[in-house]
Amino acid sequence: MLKILSSGMVLLFSMFSLNVMADVVINGTRIVFNAKDKESTVQLKNRGSHPYLLQIWMDDGNPRAKPGEVTVPFLITPPVVRIDPAKGQAVRIMATNPALPRDRESLFWFNMLEIPPKAQAATSGNTRMQLAFRTRIKLFYRPDNLQPTPLQSYKELKLSLQGNNIKVVNDSPYYITFSKVEIRKTKESEVLASVENFPQRMVNPKSEIVFPLANKKSARLSDASFFYSVINDYGGETTNEHKLQNSP
Repeated sequence: MLKILSSGMVLLFSMFSLNVMADVVINGTRIVFNAKDKESTVQLKNRGSHPYLLQIWMDDGNPRAKPGEVTVPFLITPPVVRIDPAKGQAVRIMATNPALPRDRESLFWFNMLEIPPKAQAATSGNTRMQLAFRTRIKLFYRPDNLQPTPLQSYKELKLSLQGNNIKVVNDSPYYITFSKVEIRKTKESEVLASVENFPQRMVNPKSEIVFPLANKKSARLSDASFFYSVINDYGGETTNEHKLQNSP
């Protein structure tokens, strides 16, 4: 998106799912909103040398949705905030009696638009460029008393070989995001096959997905195992192992 400002500058809007280049960062790569808590707090930090104005909103999965265009069962306060250099800000997310499924998680997205300070007026013949970074991370609304626990659900995933693909069945009530899937004889042995191009990394609750395998060495897969890593509640990786099985 390009917009020519009256001062002769160009504002470039860039969206990042992780806060890699932005000066204002979110403490975490995901938000787990436990229903029993009624609200969740997100910590922001300005690690840059300039003050920034932030606009914060949520959406239900459409990355093109603008603030106010999507109705979500949450209230954010403050929705607009200024953060000075080296300062932090707490943002509260409050649930507004959401009529959401009670037997599984629901997925929403937390958006933060980082608006830079106004640059000095451009000189004649020159154009100044400013970057407004948008950071977008997942928010999982987690109802009370879901079973099994998230850590146990990672272990109970059903993985099977289906031709040149891996079929994953997630019977749990959680969204599970994969970071790595490999087939090996042992944890330390060479990789016999792996998923290199994920069509999507997240499998929804009570659903299944198929991942294409790369570098498959079919003659050597007997007695092998799946070694897979998933992203846990803290943004780290949890690794599990399953004996290789073929789908019927």
